[in-house]
Amino acid sequence: MRLKLAAIPVALALPLSLAGCGSSSSDSGEVADSGTVKVGFLSPAPRNDGGFTQYALVGVQDAVDAGDMELTSIVDNVAESQDQIEGLQTLAANNDVVIADGAVLNKAVAVVAPKYPDTHFVLVASDLDEFAENVSSVTVAVGLDAIVAGAVASMRSKSKKIGMIAGPEVPSSTAWYYGMKQGAALENPDTEVYQAYTNDYNDVGKAKQAAEAMIANGADQILSDLDSGSEGIYQAADAAAGTEVYNVFALHCDENPNIVGSGVVSWADVLKTSTTEAAAGDLPAGAISFGLESGALSFQFCDDKPSAEEKALVEKVTGEISDGTITPEENVLLPKPDYDFEQR
Repeated sequence: MRLKLAAIPVALALPLSLAGCGSSSSDSGEVADSGTVKVGFLSPAPRNDGGFTQYALVGVQDAVDAGDMELTSIVDNVAESQDQIEGLQTLAANNDVVIADGAVLNKAVAVVAPKYPDTHFVLVASDLDEFAENVSSVTVAVGLDAIVAGAVASMRSKSKKIGMIAGPEVPSSTAWYYGMKQGAALENPDTEVYQAYTNDYNDVGKAKQAAEAMIANGADQILSDLDSGSEGIYQAADAAAGTEVYNVFALHCDENPNIVGSGVVSWADVLKTSTTEAAAGDLPAGAISFGLESGALSFQFCDDKPSAEEKALVEKVTGEISDGTITPEENVLLPKPDYDFEQR
């Protein structure tokens, strides 16, 4: 795979322009000492994926626009591990801060970061196995949102069979499954919860096949932890009357009439905060988790979907998670690393 640095213009779906922010680093590969903090961004997904990567880029750009920073390079759609390592090395040689946007990048960051001790790496949605002085890993406690989503899906389900479909089977995705399982049991202990992984956030065909299989097993409520691959779940739901869909990250009510709501995760806010703090030297090394108190999480309905009973359920479960009445069960939260950890 040939890597393309930031000369590619961002698709119109992204509500800001990153065109023209190609690398301004010197030929020597060293970061120019201009006083402006240079930021590079790498993701295994396309920048206009309509989900995780696109929202992260919005947050990074917001931070850049508000501070003395320059987004010099974007490397996106980098699926192969060796390409990820090479892309991170290129960015690290030419930037003060490198955003590694994706849970699957933890191994590449672990390889590259020790070689560039003066570059601050921000690893998104995953932790390193071991502490690194120049790496901050930022995650969101998505399992808390999933508890609420699972309770709602269980209440709306006629079959008492619900499911979750994700891309790679990584902890940040399995947390959605375990959270939904806990939430469903709160509403009805007999509700069954299925899980499926396509190993690709954007493959529509694989997502459709997974959804069709889940529906064939009786599921009538499906949460999509996918990006553009969600379209495959919508297609399967369109063909199976009574099937309802839930998103993550943001509300997409206008994309399909079967969408009920979303476990909203404001990755844009998380990345804006993380990039700003990293550029200022204020983002601590180690692991940082954003939870309900940070404002990064909430369950939200599409306007015409909820009943009064369902709204009350969301308020009740959210409140009981926040005050500690509901304790997340095993695997709902990402495991805390053995090194420095901060819960926000």
